[in-house]
Amino acid sequence: MSEELRLKKEAYREHYTISKSKPLKFNTRVLYAGKLQRTKQWSENYHEHDFLEIVFVTSGAGHIKIGETLYNVKKGDLAIYPPNAVHREYTNGREPLEMEFFGVTGLKINLLPDNCLFPEGHEPIVSVGKDFGRFEWLFSALLKETQNSSEPYSEMMADFYVKILLTEILRKTEISETTLVKNAAFSEIYTYIRDNFTTINTIDDICEKLYVNKYYVSHIFKKYTGCSPMQYVTRCRIALAKSLLEETNLSVNEIAVKCGYEDVINFFRNFKKSENTTPLAYRIAVTGTQS
Repeated sequence: MSEELRLKKEAYREHYTISKSKPLKFNTRVLYAGKLQRTKQWSENYHEHDFLEIVFVTSGAGHIKIGETLYNVKKGDLAIYPPNAVHREYTNGREPLEMEFFGVTGLKINLLPDNCLFPEGHEPIVSVGKDFGRFEWLFSALLKETQNSSEPYSEMMADFYVKILLTEILRKTEISETTLVKNAAFSEIYTYIRDNFTTINTIDDICEKLYVNKYYVSHIFKKYTGCSPMQYVTRCRIALAKSLLEETNLSVNEIAVKCGYEDVINFFRNFKKSENTTPLAYRIAVTGTQS
C-alpha cells in the first residue's frame, strides 16, 4: 500500500510498505562465479554437478546440450542446470561466444529436490529480454565480489547478488510466487519434523520452535500430506524402528529409546497399530532371528 505525506509548499512524498507476511527465502551458498571470454572456437566436454549452475550468454551465440537435447542460445539467454544434469556448451564456429556463470548450493524451494530452481520438465533456457542490462550488471557485480574475495563482506555481497539473480530468474517464468510461498511455509514445517521427529512429543514442540500457532501447523500440514503433524511423527518413528529391527542387533527397548519413545509400552502400542504385529515378531518375520 502507499501513503502520501504532505510537505511544505505542496510537496509530498509517497511511503510504500511490504504487505507480504511470508516472503520466499533462499538459504543458499555461492560456490563459484566465472566468465568465458569471447571466442569463436570453443567446446566444453560433457559434465555434471551435484549443485545448481546458472549460465548467462552475454555476447554472441552458441549451443548448449543437456542430455540429448540441443538448444541454440544467444545473447540474453540463461541456461539453468539442475543437479546431475549432464550438459556441455560449445560455439557455433561463426560468432564469438561470451558467457558468465555461477554455481550455488543449499537451495530448497517448492518441495523440489535440493538445489532445483524449476520443477522437472520446465524449459531450462530462459530469455531475459529487455532486462539484459540489469542481468549483465548483476552477473558482473557477482563476479567482481568472487574475484576480490579478500575484500570485507565479499562473501555476503556475493550471496546477496545470487539471491537477487535467482529471484529475477523466477520473475521471468510463469511459476506462481503464491505457490512457492505456500509450499515454502509447509516445507519449513515438514523439514523440521522430518529432521527432529525423535524429539517431538507434542505439536507444541513444533510451534515453539517455528513460532507458529497450532491451527496453522495442523491446517497446512494436513493440506499437503493428508495427515496431522503428530501422525507423521509416528510414521517416521515406526519407519526408523523397522529399519533398526532389520539392520541392527539392538534390543526392542533400545530401539524404542532411539525412536523417541520414553515409554516402551507406548512404542509397542503404536508399532502394533501401524504394522499389525509386535516389534519382536516383525524382526523374526523379516530376519529369521530374535536378535
